[in-house]
Amino acid sequence: MPELKFDPNSGVIVPTTREVREDLAGKFQDAFRTNENDPDLNVDPASPMGQVVDLVTAEVEAKNAEVAFLANQYNPAVATGSFLDALANLYGLKRKLSEPTVVSCICTGLKGTTIPYGAVVQDTQGNQLRHTVAGGVTIPSNGVIDTTFATVEHGAIEIGAGTVTKIVTVVAGWDTVTNASAGVTGRDVEPDGELLNRMKQSYAINANGTVANMQANLAALDGVLDCVVLENYTNEPQVQYGITLTAHSVAVCIVGGDDEAIAKTIFERKSAGCGTVGEHQVTYVDTEHFNATYTYKIVRPTAVPFNIEVDFFDEDMDEITQAQVKAALISDFLGELENARVKLATTVFASRFYRCVQNVTTSPIKQIQVGINSGALGASVDVPADESPTLSEDTIELKFGS
Repeated sequence: MPELKFDPNSGVIVPTTREVREDLAGKFQDAFRTNENDPDLNVDPASPMGQVVDLVTAEVEAKNAEVAFLANQYNPAVATGSFLDALANLYGLKRKLSEPTVVSCICTGLKGTTIPYGAVVQDTQGNQLRHTVAGGVTIPSNGVIDTTFATVEHGAIEIGAGTVTKIVTVVAGWDTVTNASAGVTGRDVEPDGELLNRMKQSYAINANGTVANMQANLAALDGVLDCVVLENYTNEPQVQYGITLTAHSVAVCIVGGDDEAIAKTIFERKSAGCGTVGEHQVTYVDTEHFNATYTYKIVRPTAVPFNIEVDFFDEDMDEITQAQVKAALISDFLGELENARVKLATTVFASRFYRCVQNVTTSPIKQIQVGINSGALGASVDVPADESPTLSEDTIELKFGS
């Protein structure tokens, strides 16, 4: 019988279905032949014995497929689930179990009022969010401050724009809260695509002073949903993905994560003398060296809507399929399918979404276009480093009859 073989150069070699069936059919004919003059047993697929041969062939094929699948799980590029977890363990990485949705909120109130760490607000759907800025924030003289909240419950909780309106933790002098844009959606379990991406980044995790090293260590922090570190090593200012970097500086652009943990990581991994860029400040106190205080500037990206437009040739589509298409697009966007999550400072190609749509509908697609923050739609879009894209059903448009 044609067997599974291992080739050191190409790996496991699986025989074709035709080879397996022909071999089995021949063996069945030999087994039922009582003497040399007997006619061959009819193993045509339409015959009863041919159907038996097909059934056995199917079982052999299923076994071969499972063995080939297991063999492929040693390759990080195609490994999934617990197999990818095992490979990640070789790099000292653990899959992040869950992360909250992060929302940027505008709070108004009396000058000098402190909104403490852990203060709770609520959206119109009853989802509660906790203030995540260590040490709290103080409302300035203009009575308005932009700060960050995260959902108390972890998971893929969608927080729509303008829905966070209720203050649960009453603080004298704190009047209102609202969110101008949707939240950056969290996750229940870190998808395979994001874990694989962190594995690739982790090659530099034990280095020091490099951009790759800083990004790998920052991305590994609890609560971090997205992170990119940009660098300008020249003597002149540079603009990269919408961020102006001064000479010899880095821009840490990060969504989620604790300010103190971020500051500590920058202190441990940034080269001495390298400047930082951003409007948000984090501070680290080096208790081992006379309580020296280090303040770093970072970029806390603003959540902005990501837009997807799918044009179908068909005149219409039932509501259930439309919902499935939108759900598939959101899953792909969040990195829950084959593609990595849409991240900061990247170019997003509309072509990445074709497969997920075709997996849920046979309706022919004319084109898919993408855009960000109400900008023009096209075949691709550049995501700035200071704008974190968010996708919801409201920012997905399905068109028909193209």
